[in-house]
Amino acid sequence: MEGQALSARIEAMEQASRAIHLMLRVRNESERRLVLTLGGRPAYNFLVKRLDGTLVWEWQRGKIIQPILERRSLEPGEELIFEATWKLTDMRGRRVPPGEYQVQGVLNLEPPEKLLTDPWPLRVSPPPRKARKVGD
Repeated sequence: MEGQALSARIEAMEQASRAIHLMLRVRNESERRLVLTLGGRPAYNFLVKRLDGTLVWEWQRGKIIQPILERRSLEPGEELIFEATWKLTDMRGRRVPPGEYQVQGVLNLEPPEKLLTDPWPLRVSPPPRKARKVGD
Protein backbone atom coordinates (compact mmCIF):
# COMPACT_ATOMS: atom_id res chain seq x y z
CA MET A 1 0.00 0.00 0.00
CA GLU A 2 1.16 3.53 -0.73
CA GLY A 3 2.20 4.87 2.72
CA GLN A 4 0.88 8.42 2.97
CA ALA A 5 -0.50 8.53 -0.59
CA LEU A 6 -4.01 7.53 0.50
CA SER A 7 -5.98 9.08 3.35
CA ALA A 8 -9.27 7.96 4.86
CA ARG A 9 -11.54 9.84 7.21
CA ILE A 10 -15.02 9.45 8.54
CA GLU A 11 -17.75 12.00 9.09
CA ALA A 12 -21.00 11.61 10.99
CA MET A 13 -24.07 13.82 11.09
CA GLU A 14 -27.06 13.31 13.39
CA GLN A 15 -30.46 13.21 11.74
CA ALA A 16 -33.25 14.26 14.11
CA SER A 17 -32.14 12.02 17.03
CA ARG A 18 -33.25 8.89 15.16
CA ALA A 19 -30.26 8.13 12.95
CA ILE A 20 -26.71 9.15 12.16
CA HIS A 21 -25.56 9.59 8.56
CA LEU A 22 -22.04 8.16 8.10
CA MET A 23 -19.63 9.07 5.32
CA LEU A 24 -16.27 7.44 4.57
CA ARG A 25 -13.98 9.60 2.40
CA VAL A 26 -10.91 8.03 0.80
CA ARG A 27 -8.62 10.54 -0.92
CA ASN A 28 -5.55 10.29 -3.15
CA GLU A 29 -3.04 12.59 -1.41
CA SER A 30 -0.26 11.89 -3.90
CA GLU A 31 0.67 13.81 -7.02
CA ARG A 32 0.07 10.85 -9.31
CA ARG A 33 -2.78 8.54 -10.25
CA LEU A 34 -3.28 5.60 -7.90
CA VAL A 35 -4.91 2.32 -8.83
CA LEU A 36 -6.69 0.68 -5.91
CA THR A 37 -7.85 -2.90 -5.77
CA LEU A 38 -11.06 -2.92 -3.76
CA GLY A 39 -11.92 -6.21 -2.09
CA GLY A 40 -15.55 -7.26 -2.27
CA ARG A 41 -18.81 -5.59 -3.15
CA PRO A 42 -19.49 -3.55 -1.18
CA ALA A 43 -15.84 -2.85 -0.39
CA TYR A 44 -16.52 -0.65 2.63
CA ASN A 45 -17.86 -1.04 6.13
CA PHE A 46 -18.71 1.03 9.19
CA LEU A 47 -18.15 -0.17 12.76
CA VAL A 48 -19.78 1.44 15.81
CA LYS A 49 -18.16 0.58 19.13
CA ARG A 50 -18.44 1.51 22.76
CA LEU A 51 -15.49 3.42 24.15
CA ASP A 52 -14.14 0.15 25.61
CA GLY A 53 -13.92 -1.27 22.06
CA THR A 54 -16.99 -3.53 22.23
CA LEU A 55 -18.63 -3.79 18.80
CA VAL A 56 -22.20 -2.46 18.90
CA TRP A 57 -23.16 -2.31 15.21
CA GLU A 58 -21.59 -3.28 11.89
CA TRP A 59 -23.03 -1.96 8.63
CA GLN A 60 -22.08 -5.09 6.62
CA ARG A 61 -23.63 -7.49 9.15
CA GLY A 62 -26.28 -9.56 7.39
CA LYS A 63 -25.42 -8.20 3.94
CA ILE A 64 -24.32 -10.43 1.08
CA ILE A 65 -20.73 -9.54 0.20
CA GLN A 66 -19.68 -10.54 -3.28
CA PRO A 67 -16.04 -11.73 -3.35
CA ILE A 68 -15.17 -9.60 -6.37
CA LEU A 69 -12.00 -7.58 -6.73
CA GLU A 70 -12.53 -4.23 -8.42
CA ARG A 71 -9.79 -1.91 -9.68
CA ARG A 72 -10.46 1.82 -9.27
CA SER A 73 -8.26 4.70 -10.40
CA LEU A 74 -7.97 7.83 -8.30
CA GLU A 75 -6.44 10.95 -9.79
CA PRO A 76 -4.45 13.29 -7.50
CA GLY A 77 -6.85 14.90 -5.02
CA GLU A 78 -9.76 12.67 -6.11
CA GLU A 79 -11.99 11.06 -3.47
CA LEU A 80 -14.14 7.99 -3.19
CA ILE A 81 -17.13 8.52 -0.90
CA PHE A 82 -19.10 5.73 0.75
CA GLU A 83 -22.23 6.37 2.83
CA ALA A 84 -24.52 4.55 5.25
CA THR A 85 -27.06 5.35 7.96
CA TRP A 86 -26.91 4.04 11.53
CA LYS A 87 -30.41 3.96 13.01
CA LEU A 88 -29.02 3.97 16.57
CA THR A 89 -29.62 0.25 17.01
CA ASP A 90 -27.35 -2.61 18.01
CA MET A 91 -26.81 -5.73 15.91
CA ARG A 92 -30.05 -7.24 17.25
CA GLY A 93 -32.07 -4.21 16.17
CA ARG A 94 -32.55 -2.80 19.69
CA ARG A 95 -32.13 0.93 20.28
CA VAL A 96 -28.77 1.65 21.90
CA PRO A 97 -28.76 3.52 25.22
CA PRO A 98 -27.73 7.17 25.25
CA GLY A 99 -24.01 7.65 25.70
CA GLU A 100 -20.62 7.90 24.04
CA TYR A 101 -19.69 5.73 21.07
CA GLN A 102 -17.17 5.82 18.27
CA VAL A 103 -17.43 4.91 14.60
CA GLN A 104 -14.69 3.70 12.31
CA GLY A 105 -14.72 3.40 8.53
CA VAL A 106 -13.11 0.44 6.78
CA LEU A 107 -12.13 0.15 3.14
CA ASN A 108 -11.40 -3.42 2.08
CA LEU A 109 -8.52 -3.54 -0.37
CA GLU A 110 -6.92 -6.61 -1.94
CA PRO A 111 -7.23 -9.22 0.84
CA PRO A 112 -6.03 -9.14 3.53
CA GLU A 113 -5.28 -5.39 3.20
CA LYS A 114 -7.64 -2.87 4.82
CA LEU A 115 -7.57 0.88 5.20
CA LEU A 116 -9.05 2.04 8.53
CA THR A 117 -10.01 5.53 9.59
CA ASP A 118 -9.25 6.95 12.98
CA PRO A 119 -12.25 6.50 15.28
CA TRP A 120 -14.78 9.37 15.21
CA PRO A 121 -16.59 10.13 18.48
CA LEU A 122 -20.39 9.89 18.51
CA ARG A 123 -22.81 10.97 21.21
CA VAL A 124 -26.21 9.32 21.26
CA SER A 125 -28.72 11.59 22.96
CA PRO A 126 -31.83 10.38 24.75
CA PRO A 127 -34.87 10.21 22.47
CA PRO A 128 -36.89 13.44 22.48
CA ARG A 129 -39.81 13.49 24.85
CA LYS A 130 -43.22 13.78 23.32
CA ALA A 131 -44.98 17.03 24.05
CA ARG A 132 -47.92 16.71 26.39
CA LYS A 133 -51.06 18.76 26.11
CA VAL A 134 -51.90 21.10 28.96
CA GLY A 135 -54.20 19.28 31.33
CA ASP A 136 -52.83 15.78 30.64
